[in-house]
Amino acid sequence: MNFWEKLLHSLGLLEEEEEELPGPNVARRTSKKGKIVDFPTQETTYRLIVSNPASFAEVEEIGSHLKNKRTVVVNLEGMETAEAKRTIDFLSGVIFALNGSSQKINNNIFVFVPSGVTLNPLHHQGLSERDYLLRDTDKYPKD
Repeated sequence: MNFWEKLLHSLGLLEEEEEELPGPNVARRTSKKGKIVDFPTQETTYRLIVSNPASFAEVEEIGSHLKNKRTVVVNLEGMETAEAKRTIDFLSGVIFALNGSSQKINNNIFVFVPSGVTLNPLHHQGLSERDYLLRDTDKYPKD
């Protein structure tokens, strides 16, 4: 037994070879290196928070959700323009500090995601183009 085999044996990672006497159907046991151990995995549940803040005072709660690594959809339709800009500036700073990202869905709806979560911009782009086309069809007379 060489040095490495002794070391692996002392750590319990290598079993000794057993030699049997020659006879009919002699089976020789070989050494096993390493063990496969199953570790229980934890199911990850993702929470999506939809927020409709009425004022800038509610932005701290949204920031707490982002700190807890939750995806937040923010609908600013009920806010005045100045407060909506302040809210977006604040949440953009929070998500930047947390290495997350944000995506503008339309003028009043934004998605903020923590690090490790990715948004599919191509899917969003397809929705925007379709919505744009649907909006423009109202301007033209129907055949």
